[in-house]
Amino acid sequence: MNPVGYPINARSKIYLTITIANMLSMKLLVTRMQAFILALLVSIGSLQAKEGMWIPYLIGAVNADDMTAMGMEISAEDIYSINNSSLKDAIVHFGGGCTAELISKKGLLLTNHHCGYSQIQSHSSLKNDYLKNGFWAMNGKEELKNPGLTAAIVKYMREVTNQALMGVTATMPAAEREAKIQENIKSIVEAQKEPYEYEVKAFYYGNQYIFIAKEVFKDVRLVGAPPSSIGKYGADTDNWVWPRHTGDFSIFRVYADKENQPAEYSEENVPYTPLRHLMVNLGGTKPNDFTMVYGFPGTTNEYLPSNEIANIVNDYDPARIAVRDALLAILDKKMRENDETRIKYASKYARISNAWKKWQGEVLGLTATDAVGKKQKMEEQFEEAIAKNDVFTKEYSGLLKQMKSLYDERKPLTLERYMYLETMYYGNELVKHLLGYRGLVKLYEDGKDEELATEAAKFADRLDGFYKDYDVELDRQAMQALLPVYLKAASTEPLPEYLKGLKGKSPEQIEKYVNNLYAKALPVKDSEAWKQMLKENPKKAIKSLNKSDAMKLTMAGWDHFINVVNPKTRDYEDKLDVLQRKYLLALSEVFPTKMMYPDANSTLRVAYGKVHGYEPRDGVEYATHTYLDGVIEKYIPGDYEFDLPQKMLNLYNTKDYGRYADGDKMPVCFIASNHTTGGNSGSPALNGRGELIGLNFDRTWEGTMSDYNYDVSLCRNIMVDIRYVLFIVDKFAGAGYLVDEMDIVVPAIEEKKKEPVDMAPVGN
Repeated sequence: MNPVGYPINARSKIYLTITIANMLSMKLLVTRMQAFILALLVSIGSLQAKEGMWIPYLIGAVNADDMTAMGMEISAEDIYSINNSSLKDAIVHFGGGCTAELISKKGLLLTNHHCGYSQIQSHSSLKNDYLKNGFWAMNGKEELKNPGLTAAIVKYMREVTNQALMGVTATMPAAEREAKIQENIKSIVEAQKEPYEYEVKAFYYGNQYIFIAKEVFKDVRLVGAPPSSIGKYGADTDNWVWPRHTGDFSIFRVYADKENQPAEYSEENVPYTPLRHLMVNLGGTKPNDFTMVYGFPGTTNEYLPSNEIANIVNDYDPARIAVRDALLAILDKKMRENDETRIKYASKYARISNAWKKWQGEVLGLTATDAVGKKQKMEEQFEEAIAKNDVFTKEYSGLLKQMKSLYDERKPLTLERYMYLETMYYGNELVKHLLGYRGLVKLYEDGKDEELATEAAKFADRLDGFYKDYDVELDRQAMQALLPVYLKAASTEPLPEYLKGLKGKSPEQIEKYVNNLYAKALPVKDSEAWKQMLKENPKKAIKSLNKSDAMKLTMAGWDHFINVVNPKTRDYEDKLDVLQRKYLLALSEVFPTKMMYPDANSTLRVAYGKVHGYEPRDGVEYATHTYLDGVIEKYIPGDYEFDLPQKMLNLYNTKDYGRYADGDKMPVCFIASNHTTGGNSGSPALNGRGELIGLNFDRTWEGTMSDYNYDVSLCRNIMVDIRYVLFIVDKFAGAGYLVDEMDIVVPAIEEKKKEPVDMAPVGN
């Protein structure tokens, strides 16, 4: 048996000498797994590869010719180099969830406003409302620290598939296979001697493993952020849509110790000097220009079967949308009425509404492009090819049918899981807060009184952070709306007796139950009394908490989710992973020229495409750029989403755009066909010379389905034009010293695009 666990046969025992082998300076005797990986990489040479999120260190072997033909002027070595500084050294994993880029020799870091939103909010108050008014540090001493915020830079990546799969066989149970892989990964990591942080990531459902070394900086300070009326202009109405007029950016700075090494926050730290920072190009873009997005895309699932795509369209997304409809309506009403609530719930509302609107666009796009029908057609071709080949028939007959059957069997369980997460975990703050007491409960139950006293006092000291952004009445209303939804969904046996009792209550009884629950819930009934009780009599506090309906509901739902729903879900996922892993092998053999890039998994990737408009529906055609004229057209004085600062109006009226204008217009945003997803927020948009031209922050609404089905007719990423960013920093905020830190490229006049293309919808 080979390391992957499939029998080696004549087709898999072959010698391959190709570009990637030359790059690695070795001739490889490949197993079937290795042949699979290499086949994926060499099958796309003649394609116009706009789709895909590509591994940077393989760009030279896989994508460089195609990218050059599309307009790239730099080399693959400029994008990713092991021995020399390259663009990768300027790309940062920001907070583990977004991307950012280094844009000066002094560690200046650019990312999205929405990526820095929680940090901006954490520093905001009614007195210093940085969300509403913006924040700008005019010198280093004014920059604000952000405990827990990290900035990670990839040092290098390398293939470790053989090591990771050593000892793995096809007959291993899923849990045993995973345990063996984790044991191997632990050995790989423990063998490292460099002062980096390490991880090993699975690609292609575990057909490939890549080792990643990174430097993680832990002193990242807020430097500047525009007011939300710029950084979040259009808010929820414009979220995920085009045309867009949002200045979605914020600026931070990375600090290091005096040896330029990562360090915890200290006043002795100094601005980090990066190996590479991005040059900033003021030339702008025009339709058909090459663009590249470099970042850390989060999660995609491009290789699901057709019936699971149908489940997403018809069941999963609509159910989650309905829950968030109810929750957002409750929050929105009070946020519009009360400034204090607006500040408290700004970040929460943005988080909830972001996925809510994405799912709506996802359904629209998948339906409009007939994603299910396209998958079904491909699956028919797959089955036909298998039937015509004896080897394929022996190995893959029934594979697709078995996989699709398992996805449909799992559907009710998936819906129940989603409903718990949407209603109880994400949807209700009291429940999520009470889950944080589980450690104290365990100490109480184990009779560890001294540890309980110590930990309860610490817990009490942290409670102000919870109460600062909590509205008990809003949360009660949310529970009234969401608890019936959860109780209806909770059905997988064995069901806790407490939940069974609630499921038997009438709507009137549930309403009374919720009102009583909040009236008697100790942590929110009297916050000061509760903190005092935790400190002075923690045993009494936890004993009382355990007796409350709030805690009984919390733990009944959590225990059922963790001990019943999740294990059953994992059983399905283990089986499906085996089938998906084999399915990708089958696809690579049955369709040897099919372009197959790895799904996103929060690792460093490159996507590339061109500046290009699109037609989302009959009679509507979108161009590629928006301008400040469009911002003013949308302006509604005093509106939550479309108000503007007076200074912005003044700059527009006087056309005081400085060197950032495009003729007599001020560029704001543009779109291109780069394949992006969540995690790419804050990623740099680069031109063919690898220079910064924009900041990725969104996708078009119809194109959010690209996580499952990239279609070049609709899938566009949305970027803030870097000229708008600098215009806001310099002319609006008066923080031109930050622009002076950057290396600015001003192209010759003849290189600039002749006429700006105004981007507005055409048609009805």
